[in-house]
Amino acid sequence: MAVATASGVISALLVLAGVAVTAQPHPAAGGPPATPPPAAGATPPPAVGPPKAPPLPAGPPKFPAILAFGDSVADTGNNNHLRTFIRSNFPPYGKDFPGHKHTGRFSNGKISVDLLASALGVKELLPPYLKKGLSIEELKTGVSFASAGNGFDNATCRTMSALTMERQLQLFQEYKEKVGGSVPDKALYFIVTGSNDIVEHFTFADGITEPGYAESMVSRAIAYVQSLADLGAKRIALVGAPPVGCLPSQRMIAGGLRKQCATDRNQLALLFNHRVGQEMAKLGVRLPGVTLVNVDIYTILADVIYRPEAFGLNNTHDACCGYIGLAAAVLCNFASPLCKDPSKYLFWDSYHPTERGYQILIDAIVAKYFRFMH
Repeated sequence: MAVATASGVISALLVLAGVAVTAQPHPAAGGPPATPPPAAGATPPPAVGPPKAPPLPAGPPKFPAILAFGDSVADTGNNNHLRTFIRSNFPPYGKDFPGHKHTGRFSNGKISVDLLASALGVKELLPPYLKKGLSIEELKTGVSFASAGNGFDNATCRTMSALTMERQLQLFQEYKEKVGGSVPDKALYFIVTGSNDIVEHFTFADGITEPGYAESMVSRAIAYVQSLADLGAKRIALVGAPPVGCLPSQRMIAGGLRKQCATDRNQLALLFNHRVGQEMAKLGVRLPGVTLVNVDIYTILADVIYRPEAFGLNNTHDACCGYIGLAAAVLCNFASPLCKDPSKYLFWDSYHPTERGYQILIDAIVAKYFRFMH
């Protein structure tokens, strides 16, 4: 892959940093309703999910393996092996990871798929597929094919020099051959991507209308779920788009720009979530014997953002690492200022949650979607 130019690096980092949440949108005419933040002094709404799910009962896990696809939220180090500047294999990333290792995970510690694998009783860490020397035993219980900077749109992947969804599917087919040609029916396939697409759509003004871009994303997402089912997947979870706001520095801009930025991006996220939910339901009817799960991360994350105290947090808007404005990938580094206690912050950098933030989200997801799956 070609090395990005300086201007390309700046543009891509603008995209990468653009998901720090600032405000909830108002519903667009004819679109899915947005959940407004609680008014000042109002009684906060009940939590979306219950407290941390109790431990799973002893015995063989009902999920023998987890296979993850998508972007940096699920990338446990694949980008370390790519020619891309979207990496996190340097301090202070990993400062709270076992052994204080900077493994390529975009957080201070473990990330979503590690915590998911642990919560479901599979294993403590989900390794990146591109890591050299993985044993067959390690492969059989699952890996991540995800790549930071990825999106459903291949144009997003080109900007970030990330693995496309098609390339991740090719690697999965290679993986199947390595483990003997088949994967247990009860393995969980976990797809999480799309927020980079939304940010890039607005950052680079591609000329496509928001409804048109949402439909394109939905089409790509559903085709991917279908491809996995065609390859034998029986349990597939698709995570919807989260709230997608402005850069932290833009929160200092008064008036309409801040509101408009967050409104447009979040409205596209809501539109995608609404439409992909509809299409997932239709696809489920056409795939007997396949369980499809549509994870509403928007509602879960929005609840945490607007009710931090209920989750033991005191900051759900600022990044723990870096300066206000840009604080992700190479802009969160050894010279960056750090918050005193990452466990009190939702975001580690301006895009990715802290380990504590991920734990809160995964606890809610497991309790709501996977706890009672047969």
